[in-house]
Amino acid sequence: MPAPERPVVLLHGCGGSRESTFESTGWLSALSAAGRSPLALHLPGHGTRSASHDPASYADLASLVTPELPDGAFDAIGFSLGAKLVLELAMRAPERIGRLVLGGIGDNVFAPESIAEAAARALETGATPATPPPVRAFLQTFEPERNDRLGIAALLRRPPNPTITEDRLRRISAPVLIVNGDADPVARVAHRLVSNLRNVTCVTLPGVDHFGLPAQAAFIRHATDFLKAEAAGQTSVAEDTGRHESAT
Repeated sequence: MPAPERPVVLLHGCGGSRESTFESTGWLSALSAAGRSPLALHLPGHGTRSASHDPASYADLASLVTPELPDGAFDAIGFSLGAKLVLELAMRAPERIGRLVLGGIGDNVFAPESIAEAAARALETGATPATPPPVRAFLQTFEPERNDRLGIAALLRRPPNPTITEDRLRRISAPVLIVNGDADPVARVAHRLVSNLRNVTCVTLPGVDHFGLPAQAAFIRHATDFLKAEAAGQTSVAEDTGRHESAT
C-alpha cells in the first residue's frame, strides 16, 4: 500500500485568521479535493481565545505553535508572518518537513517587521494623518471580530523572532516554492533568501499586492500542483533550483 499523504499545515499572516486566509478563499477545499488533509492554525495571539497583552509572551512563536503541529512529517503553507514561522519550523526540525509553500516574503525575513511599532500604536489608538500607508493597508485587513487588538499589538512588539540567518536557512533540504505578487513591496527583493535555500522555485504573480495574495486562484493552483508533484512521481518544479517564473 502507498504511504499516507503528509498532512498540510497552513499558517496565516499577522492580524488575519485561518478563516479569511485559507477557508473563505478556497485553500482548504482545494487541498481536500487534491486528497490532502489540511490543518489551518491560528498564529499565537490570534483568534477568539484569550490572548496575552505582554510582548514577552511571544518571544518564541515557533515553540507556541509546535504543540498544535501533527505528529511526524508534514508539508506546510505560510503567508507573510506565517511563512516566516514555517521557515523557522523547518530550520528547527528539517527532518519533519516534506515541502514548503511560502507567500508574501522576501529578504524582509532577515529583519524585524519594519512597521511593527507603528502598526501596534495604530491598533491601540487608531490611525492618524501621520500613519504610514503600509500601516493603513494592514489596518484594512485586520480582523477585529476574530482578533484582540491589544494581543496583536503585543505580538508586534515581541522580542525579535523568528531569527532567520543564511546559515540556518541552509539547513532546509525540503523543496520550497515561493509565490509573491509583483506589486508587493514587502517581497519584491528576495535574492538573499532564495540564494540560501537549496531547492527553491519562485513564482511571481503580476498585479498582485501583499494582502491580496492569499485570495489568488493562481497561488492556490501553484501550491496544490507543487504538493501533488511528489505523490504523482513527477519531478517537482521546485527541484529546478533557483528557478524563477512569472505566472497568471
